Parts: sequence; structure tokens; C-alpha cells
Amino acid sequence: MTRYNDSSKRTITLYQLSLEYEQTADALYRRITELEHAGRDAGQERRLQLEGRIRPLRSMYRDVRAVARHLGHYYEKHTPQQGKDGLSQGRGRRI
Repeated sequence: MTRYNDSSKRTITLYQLSLEYEQTADALYRRITELEHAGRDAGQERRLQLEGRIRPLRSMYRDVRAVARHLGHYYEKHTPQQGKDGLSQGRGRRI
């Protein structure tokens, strides 16, 4: 079920957003792999050009994967742990 907010834009959960980031990471990885394969058969000058294109893609890939992992597990990190008695083991709120 797609929900809409007041401005008629689609709203998604953080987990769903993490899946979109994972898809982006997969596309970046595929492109990096394609460029690496192209560089294997290329001459020295072309290989250097390809490495120049690959370097920022690798950085983007690492960043996107990190965001995907963070969003995918966001609620796990921010949900209090339950003890054997079913009560929260986390600290209470400080005032």
C-alpha cells in the first residue's frame, strides 16, 4: 500500500530507502567492474584514464553501501533491547 503525505508525494520507510541505496550500490559496482575489465585490455594511457573514472565511483560505492547498511538496521540500533522478563534493558530517559 502506497501512502501519500499532504503534498501528494510517496512516503517510504527507512528500510525501503535502504533497498534503493543497495540497488544504487549494485549499479555502481557493475560499472566499476565494467571499467576494470576494459582497463585490462587497454594501453597505459587509456588504463590511467579509466582508473581516474573508477576512483570516484569506488568512493561513491563505499558511501552508498554504508548508508544502505545504516538505514537497513536503523531501527535495530534504536530499539531498546528486551530482557528475560520482557522489560527494556536500556537506560531510562534522563531529564
